[in-house]
Amino acid sequence: MRSTLLVLFLVGLFSCKEKQLSPEELQPLVGKWRVTSIQPAGKTEWEFVTQSGQHQFEIRYDGVILGPDGLPICCGPKYLKVNGKVFTIVPKEGLPDNPLCALVNCVGCETLEMDLQGDGLTTNTCNGSGRSRYERI
Repeated sequence: MRSTLLVLFLVGLFSCKEKQLSPEELQPLVGKWRVTSIQPAGKTEWEFVTQSGQHQFEIRYDGVILGPDGLPICCGPKYLKVNGKVFTIVPKEGLPDNPLCALVNCVGCETLEMDLQGDGLTTNTCNGSGRSRYERI
């Protein structure tokens, strides 16, 4: 009886594990992205962004997210969830300090949810403030 319960517990535990994204599967996401439109929370319409020069970021080969200045973003996520699969961000090389981060009180999200379709990327904010669409640059 105990062994049956243990087997059922282990099967349940391992069947609930999230699908992991491999470094190879992350490669289509690597590169620079520029915002094209936003969808504020509670709205169904997308608003186009015309001055998107400041709203750019880069995803490195190891998942690290860099701002337009090449410095790591403040309060960056620990995980990327891309098309339902999770990738754990582990920097493979050193990162310079971003002096702006000393001025920021981080209450960021551990997981950044993304939907990647070709050269289009949609992100969801974890605090419910809306979604953003990006294009590869």
